[in-house]
Amino acid sequence: GVNGRKIRMITEDHGYNPQKSVTAAKKLVEKDQVFCLYNVIGTSPVEAIRPILEESGIPLIAPATNSSTMSDMSRQGAKYIFHTDAGYDLQTKILINYILSKNPDAKIGFAYQDDDYGENALQGAAEAEEMNGITVQKESFQRGATDFVGQTSNFMKGGCTDVIIGGIVREPVTIMKTAQAMNYKPNFYGLGPTTDKRVGLLAGDAGENFITAYWAFHPESNNPGPKLYQELCDKNNVPDKMRGLYHYYGFATALVLVEGIKRAGKNLNRERLINALENLKNWDSGVFPPITFSRNDHAGVESVMLLQLQGGKQVEISDWLD
Repeated sequence: GVNGRKIRMITEDHGYNPQKSVTAAKKLVEKDQVFCLYNVIGTSPVEAIRPILEESGIPLIAPATNSSTMSDMSRQGAKYIFHTDAGYDLQTKILINYILSKNPDAKIGFAYQDDDYGENALQGAAEAEEMNGITVQKESFQRGATDFVGQTSNFMKGGCTDVIIGGIVREPVTIMKTAQAMNYKPNFYGLGPTTDKRVGLLAGDAGENFITAYWAFHPESNNPGPKLYQELCDKNNVPDKMRGLYHYYGFATALVLVEGIKRAGKNLNRERLINALENLKNWDSGVFPPITFSRNDHAGVESVMLLQLQGGKQVEISDWLD
């Protein structure tokens, strides 16, 4: 426990659906009377519960989305949201700048999800376009899509040498396999959620050299946080197939929640938790780059490192980039 208290986690499945997210949040707040919300998954599901956070005053720690809208302090309920991840806009901009540093003549394509996730990533693409005087070819897809022949064909027709994929797991796997079947061989890149090791397992050789932007030290790296993660997985007999990005994400973000509760002290209440988190200064979790929150800044992390699939394994190929 923390300061003599045990943490009890109550979970609700919103199915990545904003309407169900509202229902689940109301149940947790009104019926279960939870102390805080933690790790709510998905940009749109989190955006949908902002009015509940504003009305209840219940903090949301580490929403499970890389969208920088989570730390936009002008939005409803912003006081109660503490974000841990570099935004999709920053990730997209960093990837575009990285591509151009390797090949100034690159023709870049971007496959994005037609929702809040994609909207935030498009902001980064627009900033990079203006900064570099280029035009990125953009192809949208609906959440849950399984056929990417149209988008991949359009990238090939457009002469894209480099393609960024703003998806999760299925999308990069399908796009890269579709391109392989077409004998189309651009360099592929992905935003944070595509970093899961299942991408390498499912894509096979079609995914070789796939580069992703990642907001933390890799779970299999030798840094203190990942080492602790590996030790806890071994101690608790966690199957190998579960040890990927999303399992690790729960561990990494829980460190932030626990640190906030520790610093709030024994006389715990929500205002004390908010105050404790807002006073984190260059805190080294061993997992993220140093985290700083303040009353006017709940962004936490604003840098990423690049990982590349090499022989089916993800390898760090950069330092922290911002």
